[in-house]
Amino acid sequence: MARPANILVVDDSRANSSILVEILEAQGYLVSVTASAEEAIPLFSAQDFDLVLTGLMLSGMSCFNMMKVFRRHKPEIDVIILSSNDSGFNIIKALRLGAYDYIVMPLDDESVLYNVIEKALEKQELLRKKAHLLSELTRKNSALQETLEMMKSANRISAALMSTFSVPDIMKKLVELVTEHLQARRGYILLLDKSGTTLQAKVATGLDPLYSQQYSLPLGKGISGRVAVDGKPLIICDITDEGFVDDIREEDPDGVMLAAPSILSVPLVVQDRIAGVLTISGGVRGEPFHNDHLEFLTMLSRYATIALANAGVVYNLKKQLAASA
Repeated sequence: MARPANILVVDDSRANSSILVEILEAQGYLVSVTASAEEAIPLFSAQDFDLVLTGLMLSGMSCFNMMKVFRRHKPEIDVIILSSNDSGFNIIKALRLGAYDYIVMPLDDESVLYNVIEKALEKQELLRKKAHLLSELTRKNSALQETLEMMKSANRISAALMSTFSVPDIMKKLVELVTEHLQARRGYILLLDKSGTTLQAKVATGLDPLYSQQYSLPLGKGISGRVAVDGKPLIICDITDEGFVDDIREEDPDGVMLAAPSILSVPLVVQDRIAGVLTISGGVRGEPFHNDHLEFLTMLSRYATIALANAGVVYNLKKQLAASA
């Protein structure tokens, strides 16, 4: 084990306890001693013991009832019973009640005790590793399931974007569907104005419409302004990150645009030119975004720019037809 095993010894014989402590500490174990079950139970609840060594005949509460209490508190705990009573009935009862082993005292060979203790600790280590592997497998399966759900949502959202040639509808669907899928709190698209120096809000969700309709941001300022200049997607896992505090304050001086705990922001590129920025904030169900969410948003921004480009083509064709009519 990475640390010395912590062993609780329960025995109302001071002589037996002293011998056990000497034997165990000689092997580097940490040892605590109590003389009764009544003393052992609160100590067991207060500390993280790896193993319990107990005598069979205790004054007060019985050894077997003490074991039941231990297992209610910590089901995986192993208990080794040491007794001069070699009755087959007691041995079978102890093992049926969950004792790891039963050692007949006195010890003729200390290695017998060492071997039993080490095997019990090895078993616990294997169980810990198994639990860790199961936890990792569960986590990876959960991540895979989340990825599959994002792919399905990406296909659904892209189909919705391609179903219309209306630029306002495309932007509205993009913001609303992405925010809904991520279960984020706020989302908006800022587009560059004709001068190319200012980003103006065109569509938003989770924001006061009166506020967002009047909102504008100088190019290069704030989170969205930085993304518009750099042309690179950006994830801010923690909205309190000191590296982004000034940018967040520039973009959201009134504290109504960007929601904690994290932010995603991606550029919208139309015909090889940055036309604006899509920014989502609030995290996933209140938990921080991670890189998979940024990739998801980046992919959808590409679908959106294709839909916007198609809408532009259709618009120009309609103009030409109208002019020739």
